[in-house]
Amino acid sequence: MQYASLTSGKDSLNMSKIVLGTMIFGTRLTEKASFEMLDYFLAQGGNCIDTARAYVNDYPGGEGLSETIIGRWLRDRGNRDKVILSTKGGHPSAKDKKTIRLGREEVASDLEESLRNLGVECVDIYWLHRDDPNRSVSYIVDYLDEFVKAGKIRFPAVSNWSARRIAEANAYAAQAGKTPIAMSQIQWSLAATTKEQYGDPTMETMTPEEYAWYRESGMPVMAYCPQAKGFFSKYLTGGEEALNEKARKRFLSPQNIARAGRVQALSEKTGLSPAAVALSYITSNPVPGFAIVGCSNMEQLADSLSGADLVLDEAQVAALCGE
Repeated sequence: MQYASLTSGKDSLNMSKIVLGTMIFGTRLTEKASFEMLDYFLAQGGNCIDTARAYVNDYPGGEGLSETIIGRWLRDRGNRDKVILSTKGGHPSAKDKKTIRLGREEVASDLEESLRNLGVECVDIYWLHRDDPNRSVSYIVDYLDEFVKAGKIRFPAVSNWSARRIAEANAYAAQAGKTPIAMSQIQWSLAATTKEQYGDPTMETMTPEEYAWYRESGMPVMAYCPQAKGFFSKYLTGGEEALNEKARKRFLSPQNIARAGRVQALSEKTGLSPAAVALSYITSNPVPGFAIVGCSNMEQLADSLSGADLVLDEAQVAALCGE
């Protein structure tokens, strides 16, 4: 497993570059299977677990279920000191997905619920799940700073924010002496796509313009969907017919087909699976990258972790993109 430091002021975390995603805990994965996956991930050297207040909210009784299962696992195993907890708040509700919830009281309520579900007093990384461009960055940075000073979160972070908004927020934080945004979470993988292809204007993807800013600023990125829903593995195994409708819409392009050929070549050279090679693009990137893996079973998790210690040099990373 590779690790990298997340640092803000005097505080720091030594995080595994592969992060365990828990979106399906309690639904497609039972609590027992979720515990087994968490145990295996830690045994393989992983230490960061990513969840969210909004996960499985569309299921009856699902509100906060992913967090609750993780909380029960932490209590059962007694290993809070070995785990970096990452969770999110401020997502639109399941009943009203168009209304953005980034008011201070809304986020404070979500945070308190997350702390109760997880059974902890402080979350290591706390993300705002979406952005509200109509709210000033000063308003948002101010209340996140309050949560840090109250000892409820260690590192404020943002999910699905543009590079421009993050830069504005951290410029204000520096000027006002507030806690800066420590990390960004967006959709990023070797398979290029856009939020238009995803059909969700509230999310952010890694465009060339965004990538240039991240590389210059050094802002760490926790990439979600870093394997592009298995695009490379499925395409290399069964071609276009192996992809479902969403994967075709989001990732099927001449550019990504060419990248699949380069993934296959590196896979054959290293003896690792296409999935593991695709993850190494994130974890070896010049942009400080961490990859969230959300797996449906232990076989998928073992495959993803099989290349956890693979480090590509900058030329190999560029070559995967065809540069």
